[in-house]
Amino acid sequence: MTTELKDIATFELNYIGSNPTPFDLTLISVSKGKAKGFVRLWKTPHQLHIAEFIKVPDPLLGQFTERNALIRALADWAKKGGWFLEMAHVSSQTGERLDVNVSAI
Repeated sequence: MTTELKDIATFELNYIGSNPTPFDLTLISVSKGKAKGFVRLWKTPHQLHIAEFIKVPDPLLGQFTERNALIRALADWAKKGGWFLEMAHVSSQTGERLDVNVSAI
């Protein structure tokens, strides 16, 4: 079974790049040993940011008022738990990828 990019990536409200092929998805992957999964970011109706863990146990990070605060909490969780965290912006049209330096957030 293959995983569709749209099922594991976060859709961006503010596209990165220019038309016609902007980086309109953010892909966050986590891995530890043989375990590999993904994290999708959501905004609740109350304007809070939460993380959805796909194929890995949910550590219940909580809700955050800023998206970057959620990403920093995710990076902290990964570091403390021995998880490898990787983040990239991806163009859904071309598959082109722009890696993100999570420690700079």
